[in-house]
Amino acid sequence: MRILQLGSTNWADQYQLPKDMDWEFNVFPNPDMQKAKKGFDAVIIAGPVTWSSKKWNQLLRKVDPYHVIYLPAAMQKLDKAGQLFIQCSNATEITEDPQTVIDHLPTRLFFGQSGIRFMPSSFQPLMDRIESFQMMDQSHIKMEIDTDGQWVNIGNFRDNIFIDPGKLMSLWLEMESDGLEARLRVFIQPSGGDGDVKDCYLVSIGSNLDNPPLPISAADYPRYASVSLEVKGSGDFTLGILHSRWSREGYGDFIAGGKRIVNPANHEDIAYFFSNGDLRPPLNVYFSGARSAEGFEAFPLFHNLHAPMLLFTDMRQEAGQFYTTSYMEEHIKSVIDQCLKQLGFNRSQLVMNGISMGTYPALKLGVQMQVGFINVAKQISNLGYVSRRARLQRPGAFETSYDIDNRLVKQLDDKNLQKLDNDYWELFNKQDLSNTRLFVAYMENDDYDDHAIKHLRESAAIAKAKQFVYRGFPGRHNDNRQINYWFMRRLQQILRQDFSREL
Repeated sequence: MRILQLGSTNWADQYQLPKDMDWEFNVFPNPDMQKAKKGFDAVIIAGPVTWSSKKWNQLLRKVDPYHVIYLPAAMQKLDKAGQLFIQCSNATEITEDPQTVIDHLPTRLFFGQSGIRFMPSSFQPLMDRIESFQMMDQSHIKMEIDTDGQWVNIGNFRDNIFIDPGKLMSLWLEMESDGLEARLRVFIQPSGGDGDVKDCYLVSIGSNLDNPPLPISAADYPRYASVSLEVKGSGDFTLGILHSRWSREGYGDFIAGGKRIVNPANHEDIAYFFSNGDLRPPLNVYFSGARSAEGFEAFPLFHNLHAPMLLFTDMRQEAGQFYTTSYMEEHIKSVIDQCLKQLGFNRSQLVMNGISMGTYPALKLGVQMQVGFINVAKQISNLGYVSRRARLQRPGAFETSYDIDNRLVKQLDDKNLQKLDNDYWELFNKQDLSNTRLFVAYMENDDYDDHAIKHLRESAAIAKAKQFVYRGFPGRHNDNRQINYWFMRRLQQILRQDFSREL
């Protein structure tokens, strides 16, 4: 790790540093730093600093949001430029002693992110302990259970979970329970060894919606975790996806500063990341596309624009669930409004962005919120139609669409799937877009939703929009990367022409 400490006393002279930590004290900028693409993994402000605004801005470009930490006493001695740096970097106050802070830097402010799904199909139930068993879809198993008031192991996940060297791991289980308690029993073993039976831990699954790490320390060697599911009580239990994620000890989900929206009824979650940027409009909101690996996408793109940003990512199903269900949609809108309020912006200073799966919330929620700008590429709006045409137009590809729709309609038939799409467009066409400018890129031979652009062109709401620009590209959904470049150019155009930003 590369650490920059600012202040009057060098912590490296007083405290022990972990191995492989490159510690710099009050040295910025330097020739090596100017040439290097990689900046600092963390900046520690531990004492008074008197710098020019230019120098603070240079440092802001060399450290990611939430990777700056400071002592409260040092914050009070910073001038206006330094305090602005604290705000723009989303800095965190230090509440621990220096040695503890140093020791935990590698497990809190490291670079990268990781999250892996373990589907219910990898769960091996113990059938003699389950009264009934029904596979709802590839992401949900419904079981009827009676344990006679005792904790009972009802099955094991066949795949072991890899624990990376130097990382802490957290487990998150999607589940619905009617009258049952649940917990995970996790057995830890080193790579190439049998392990010790005492290295067994219980993870309670219940009302606690935080995602704490397993009660094990980070190690410099690889390990594996085997997981079994135990329940207690009587009733119905629906098992969802088991998620394995790198933990940051409370410093964020996936990346530093990341947070989650959690539905307490079924433990489904969507993650979001907010950065103050340079505190000047607009707020760029981006919805990640379908991702088999969990985490945020497009962070470098939006971070390098230096404007405030709000990223969302959907970890449900095999690769995401299009940010659907009324619970998630209302909470996403609430998060966006909270960020706007924090920045002192209004909705006309909001740009909703999305590619592929991300276009669904960008458009649906964007028109409801009457935002200033909507910028999308590879539009998907008709989720029912995507499933109805899959067997002939896209056989064997993205069969998750059936599972997604199965959570949104009563029954997977033409009538209900058509109603799903009709409801979308009925809601869309009621909105007032007189102050909204839309930029839409679509694939002319899209094998997912080739009706989306037609519905947009015929929309009563679009007819009254402030601006509607659309561009078609030849090919199927993922055939032509030029569509992504068009999307980025439209975003840059908005920033330059409407917000006087130099890029």
